[in-house]
Amino acid sequence: MKRNYFIAFAVAALFTAATLAQAADVTFSGQFRPRFNMDNDPSDLTKTSNFFDTRVRLNAKANVNANTEVFLQFQSVGIWGDDTERYGRTAGADGTRVALGGGGDEASDVLNDVGFHQAFIILKNFAGSTFDAKMGRQEVVVDGHRLFGHTGWTQGAQTQDALRLTHAAGNHTLNYTFIAASEGDDASVADNAYDDYHVHFFHGSTQGVLGGALTGILVYSDNDTGGGAGTDMEDREQWYTIGARQKGKLSGFDYRVEFYHQFGDAGLIDQTSGYGSTGTFTNCGDCVDRDAQMFGVRVGKTFKNVNWSPTLTLWYDHLSGTDDDDIADGDWGAFDTHHDTGHKFYGLMDYYLARNGAMSGFFGLQDFALKLKGSPKAGWILKGDLHHFRTDTDPSGSEADQILINLTDAATEMNVGMDPDLGMELDLTVVHKYDANTTFALGWSHYWTTHTFGQLNCGAAGSGGTCGSNNNDNATWAYIQADTKF
Repeated sequence: MKRNYFIAFAVAALFTAATLAQAADVTFSGQFRPRFNMDNDPSDLTKTSNFFDTRVRLNAKANVNANTEVFLQFQSVGIWGDDTERYGRTAGADGTRVALGGGGDEASDVLNDVGFHQAFIILKNFAGSTFDAKMGRQEVVVDGHRLFGHTGWTQGAQTQDALRLTHAAGNHTLNYTFIAASEGDDASVADNAYDDYHVHFFHGSTQGVLGGALTGILVYSDNDTGGGAGTDMEDREQWYTIGARQKGKLSGFDYRVEFYHQFGDAGLIDQTSGYGSTGTFTNCGDCVDRDAQMFGVRVGKTFKNVNWSPTLTLWYDHLSGTDDDDIADGDWGAFDTHHDTGHKFYGLMDYYLARNGAMSGFFGLQDFALKLKGSPKAGWILKGDLHHFRTDTDPSGSEADQILINLTDAATEMNVGMDPDLGMELDLTVVHKYDANTTFALGWSHYWTTHTFGQLNCGAAGSGGTCGSNNNDNATWAYIQADTKF
């Protein structure tokens, strides 16, 4: 009898909990994404690396009432059997995935790596206005991830502590975003007045222009990190990015055209690069001015009446670099791509991710690409991307003579015999929709390096390894990934 009462009570409690959840409109979802990687980098001093990494997410979304929504996203990422400092962990600390055991070969039970990837609240018609407010940890994505994106390919992805105000009506959208990129104003930091990095940007979009949408953006970056009391680094780096993007479809062609210009302070990057711009001196973040541009264009066509319905896309991106004229004028010409968007744009092998342009030696980047995509049968997609990379500044001509004099390092043959050619990359991808929730992806990429690549894309600022001939092997990377969402 008592057992029957217990069962009845348990069933009643279950139905009560379900009813409450339904009343509060709470929904749950998640993701499990393991990936096996094979990476043979361009350095002949390293061997091929084979490893598994994983992303696990659990999401909870609550529609609290008609005007309030809360979203929580727990995430665990890591490399199987790894205890290094990747993914923000300290080697040997809690979060290790090594299963060899603790001291004296005791059980390994210190895995503790789950945290909030996103946690934000949305208040609709905030304070009686026509703006919706989104506050908290969130993925900030603008204009196809060009300057602000979540870099979803990486298992950890990227989120920001941000406040966003968005107004949408008719065919237009207006947005203001504040990002706390780095916060140093706390009692434990003696010089806390000089340790913040804050980003503000305004973004607007209008639909119905040339078969698509016209957007504009103005970004203000206020970077005081690295300063100290008693130095001349107060407000040491304030700079701006302004630009526009047009994307749409005309006469059966998909297209995208965009242009951005950067101006303001360049901070300490000129001093740490060794380029030696006119007017620089120690701890002077505003002595060198930014003068950089980025231009991108894409044109694609889908042939629907042909087998596989192939899509052919021509692609060109141009990121400006620093040259001798910039050095003489006290300017910095390397374009900054802001918040890591490189994987989507500059080849899947990720050799040009550094937002400040370091992976091409601050000489800028040109990307000529041909992309082909088709579907041989339902549930299958094949992709092939061919990139040819070049610097913007010509290191073999007169554009960088003074820079090369400042940088030449005889010990590593640095800058000897360089030209603009950075090499070519081929990315092949197969995607299969296994069922309604699971997708498999298989990728293979190869990079044909050059002498210039070997000199510039190396060391701490590049892909790793030693500058020079030791970093001039061709590289291959492959992966297989399962992605289940529920």
